[in-house]
Amino acid sequence: MPSNTDYLSKLATYNAQHGITVTFSEMKKTARRMQKQHESMPEGWRLTVEDYFRQISDPTGEEATDNVMNERAKQNQAAAARRLADAA
Repeated sequence: MPSNTDYLSKLATYNAQHGITVTFSEMKKTARRMQKQHESMPEGWRLTVEDYFRQISDPTGEEATDNVMNERAKQNQAAAARRLADAA
């Protein structure tokens, strides 16, 4: 049976080192999710905070979101320029 790991303390340390600000409630929820994942892992495996966040990272999705947001910003700028031209 996997050992009980204090993910809340590890998460708090990780957040402090990386300048991440979250509420205590958010940290508790994340620590519980990490503990559940740890308990579902085979014996002898361990889960680090970095591993947990690496698993939920999606570079392709993040790039896609950035592309959509950039396109939307361009459309908003064009619409604003049109409105300013119409008002003049």
